[in-house]
Amino acid sequence: MRFTTTKDNLLNGISTVQRAVALKSPLPTLSGILLELTEAGLKLTGTNLDLCITCEVTVDQTQSQPGSIVLPARYLSEIVRRLPDGPVHFLADLSSYTASLRYGAPNSGGRNQAKLNGMNPGDFQVLPSLTPKVELELDAAMFRDSIRQVVYAAGQDDLRPLFTGVLLEIVDHELRTVATDTHRLTMRRAEVPELEAQLTNIIVPAKALGELARILTTAETGNVQIVMAENYVSFMVGRVQLLSRLIDGQYPDYRQVIPTSHKSRISRIDSQMLAQAVERAGILSRDDSPIVSFNLQGNRLLISANSQAGSVLEEIPAECDGDQVEITFNTTYILEALRGAASSQKDEAVALEFHGALGPLVIRPHANGDYLALILPVRLS
Repeated sequence: MRFTTTKDNLLNGISTVQRAVALKSPLPTLSGILLELTEAGLKLTGTNLDLCITCEVTVDQTQSQPGSIVLPARYLSEIVRRLPDGPVHFLADLSSYTASLRYGAPNSGGRNQAKLNGMNPGDFQVLPSLTPKVELELDAAMFRDSIRQVVYAAGQDDLRPLFTGVLLEIVDHELRTVATDTHRLTMRRAEVPELEAQLTNIIVPAKALGELARILTTAETGNVQIVMAENYVSFMVGRVQLLSRLIDGQYPDYRQVIPTSHKSRISRIDSQMLAQAVERAGILSRDDSPIVSFNLQGNRLLISANSQAGSVLEEIPAECDGDQVEITFNTTYILEALRGAASSQKDEAVALEFHGALGPLVIRPHANGDYLALILPVRLS
């Protein structure tokens, strides 16, 4: 197996697929990256059997020889990252599964090289080929934003797998992405008038969509191709494919959780000013559970936090209507919701809807009803 490419091409491919490589696995090959060279080009693959990322890398094939080998992801990445800029000549002995990377100035006599012991590609397990049930194409920037604005609210507890995923729905020409960890919920809606497909209860692991959002950030293409299959979903972005196992189960009806009315409302408040006040208050909140209190009084919002270290009290002018209310929230939840709301619009003003001292807070962009973040209050003993 032989090919020549540049350091940047090889490193970009490795960095892309490495994020799917298993950190711990009883199968040694899953700690590696599969390199496959065919007449079509070089393809790199990393997987943990739930998530698989492949990336095509541009190579000079004038003197190439096809083949495949698995190399340890950690060492391959660290070596390539530290190579000098310029061409990298890759040569693998497929009988012993060893590979060498030659680099540096032409007058070095070929002495600059790194050798790696690899593994048999026949032992490398990849996710199955898909039998498409639904195929569709979405604008990459829109889909990236739809992921970013909700994914942070997904749960981390693997014992409750449904809540570690993000719900994808396409209903009546509208894409909805929803995430919740049962303490908060986020939802983003986006019009997709060109799509006739109807999708419900598609639950994609949040970790997989987080990686997809990173890929979409650097993508050169304007669209992402999506293939739904039994138990799997594939996302194709330019030369990168992300294949993920779906989460099995029925996602809770999020519509029942979102209030249709409110008791108090701040119709417009600067999200950056509010976030800065919450951050300052959060510094002195309890370390084990950072919390901040909101006290709605007339046309002002009081923000406060108290701990053994001291206290913070800030006052922000606000356009308020409804009942006065004092309520406490997780500081991190508030800050992440404000960032999500602000990223959906140029105007960074948001609206806050309160539902009594024991009810949730709903944060929406002031001028955009396509996004909301719902946060349950912290009940103090």
